[in-house]
Amino acid sequence: MVAALEWWSGTECTLYTDPKSYPLYGNENAIVVLNHAFEIDFLCGWTFCERFGVLGSSKVLAKKELAYVPVIGWMWYFLEIVFCKRKWEEDRTTVAQSLQNLRDYPENYWFLLYCEGTRFTPKKHQISMQVAEGKGLPQLKYHLLPRTKGFYVTVQNLRGTAAAVYDSTLNFRNNEVPTLLGILNGKKYHADLYVRRIPLESVPDDEAECAAWLHKLYQEKDSFQDHYTRTGRFPGPIMSPPRRPWSLINWLFWSCVVLYPLGLLLAQLLSSGSVLTITAAGVVCSSVSMGIRWMIGQTEIDKGSNYGIKTAPLNIN
Repeated sequence: MVAALEWWSGTECTLYTDPKSYPLYGNENAIVVLNHAFEIDFLCGWTFCERFGVLGSSKVLAKKELAYVPVIGWMWYFLEIVFCKRKWEEDRTTVAQSLQNLRDYPENYWFLLYCEGTRFTPKKHQISMQVAEGKGLPQLKYHLLPRTKGFYVTVQNLRGTAAAVYDSTLNFRNNEVPTLLGILNGKKYHADLYVRRIPLESVPDDEAECAAWLHKLYQEKDSFQDHYTRTGRFPGPIMSPPRRPWSLINWLFWSCVVLYPLGLLLAQLLSSGSVLTITAAGVVCSSVSMGIRWMIGQTEIDKGSNYGIKTAPLNIN
């Protein structure tokens, strides 16, 4: 999928960050806090993981439903991705146990958190800001109110092994609305990512203070998005790592390994002359195509979950 973004669609990914922090990326464990407003924000995150050599060890706190998505969900399960049901009473223990397993992980990893809990939509934003008003918190224009408990549990369980929080804010130029289907159709987008490295020691130990710290962080993220909207760029210098050929080589290798025998099988089916065999092959191909289209649909904003809408507003934390 990274190869599809970088080499098939030719999407450009530009990194804005502090030159002093740049050499540390990929050479330490980190908690990545990313805004969740686009259908392919996860794919842009994977792209930067690949460019810094941590794609194979990248982790994420993901909703449990994704574990059942064919191929991708199974892959995430075996890669020790942390899944949650988004029910705090059940997740408190299971998430903490999964995070503890990362403490002796043998490679450098990035652990991704969508602290907003769900993808940004106008309706969810309206409800979220009602909650902010009720709690006396400042209004956010470009983000939902962050859910602090998951962040706090992550920080507490990864202290001593993760070195920093990477505050990451993503946007696309010219008001582009990127989609995974657009990527697969070869459409080119222009992604800009602003990353601040914040030492983990600066995050408070106390849960209430940690929650206040995260709310302040999202107020700052909102100001960065406002700056981008007004100027077309994020603050700070550009330090973009070049794309590497490994995702393309991997893609081409497995395409040859898989497509060659499938091509031979298709040729045999067509040459058999059996109407029943050809019809069965057509049904299988159609089913696979529909399955892929369904998986793509899981990334579409208008087909996203109702999390953040069905939940009682005053329970958001």
